[in-house]
Amino acid sequence: MYIGLESNSGHWYEGANAPQFVITPRPLISQAKRIDCPADWNNLPRGIDQTPFEWVFREDAFDPVTRIRRGRLYEPYLPQPKRDWPVNAHPDDFDDKVKAANNRLSKTLFTYLPCQSFLTLGQTALGATLVLGQDSSVSAWRVIQVEKVLGNDVMVTLKALTAFGIVPMLDETLVREVDRHPVERALERVVDSAFREMPISVVDHCRNAATVILSRWLVKEGAATDLLTKDLGDVAKAVEREPYKKVAARNAAEVIRLLHPRGKANEQETKGLRIPVEEDAELAIHALGFILREIGWAK
Repeated sequence: MYIGLESNSGHWYEGANAPQFVITPRPLISQAKRIDCPADWNNLPRGIDQTPFEWVFREDAFDPVTRIRRGRLYEPYLPQPKRDWPVNAHPDDFDDKVKAANNRLSKTLFTYLPCQSFLTLGQTALGATLVLGQDSSVSAWRVIQVEKVLGNDVMVTLKALTAFGIVPMLDETLVREVDRHPVERALERVVDSAFREMPISVVDHCRNAATVILSRWLVKEGAATDLLTKDLGDVAKAVEREPYKKVAARNAAEVIRLLHPRGKANEQETKGLRIPVEEDAELAIHALGFILREIGWAK
């Protein structure tokens, strides 16, 4: 199926061989971009008028509980996405009815067709990262399923990739004023890096945040202030001891600590460790969120 947008009215059209039939109700369609490397985040869609050659995603279903979206992916009609098509008059547009001859008229549409180029990726399409939206406000999603349906449409199922909802909100009232800024800054770095930077960098930010949070929680609970200068391994051991006995928090911190050396080439070589992947970075983020909940600093 072809789809086309008349930007002046915002009306969408579709059809098997040309975008000629009005889509009602108006569909929810976003610009989309596949992220292959961190540099792609610096070149996001800027709106259909400025970047008409980007892909578009047409949402068919969204589950806010599982954070899964399902919809169809389209690519621009080449060589020129913006072109004239004969279309049916829009039933709710008075100007269309006046201008139409035999209920037909010509309109200039930004035109898109099923994203066959995404299918050429083969198995690498699964697990790909898609960004939806425009540069001023975007969301990141992982492709977990791809199907080619009747009409040659490319149906994709997406899982949200966002640190919000994974890292809980910090309850600032429970943090000492002197500690609030470093804790907030450490968490902001995790959120900013999540799924935008390489997995190694995300794990590193999680390790730093876990160290900052646990050491300052311990000092607030009466531990010696020299813990503020210790690394995560020493801080995690202190959390496990009396009188704190936060064994689960220590284990979550240990997961993050063990992931961190995997980003170092010498550790990979001497210990035969594999390089961290996105799922490892997500595990580190989840572990950090668990730590916040376990010490009671999550809202």
